[in-house]
Amino acid sequence: MKKIFFLLLITLAVVSCSKKSDSNSSPEFTNKLTLGTGLNPSNLFQLTGEGTSFMGSTTIYFRLESANDMAGSAVRLKIDQQDGTPIFSQDYPNPSSYGHIFLSNFTLTRTGSYVETGILVTGLTTVASINFTVTK
Repeated sequence: MKKIFFLLLITLAVVSCSKKSDSNSSPEFTNKLTLGTGLNPSNLFQLTGEGTSFMGSTTIYFRLESANDMAGSAVRLKIDQQDGTPIFSQDYPNPSSYGHIFLSNFTLTRTGSYVETGILVTGLTTVASINFTVTK
């Protein structure tokens, strides 16, 4: 029961943030999707164990960064096999009405090579994709 509660709590721990950008400097945010094995407890906007290869049944955390403000849009995480066969798709509600960073997690038990895509549901805007593998 504790394990289910913990996993539910982690899944609901979706985070957003925003920073103001100086128009004379380079953009603070880019369209990027990164994966990791955890969250940095001293900065929950950073992943730990970043990489593209994970063990099966491991909780994989994702960090979707958008160059444009997400404006409260839900985030759709779509995972396909390398050949385009859909494996997983889930919409994550955004707890904030503004921000450029979204974090949450998922678990895959199937081994293989995949393409993960982060999409803003409002406007169906693809933000970024990443290739990754799940091994035994």
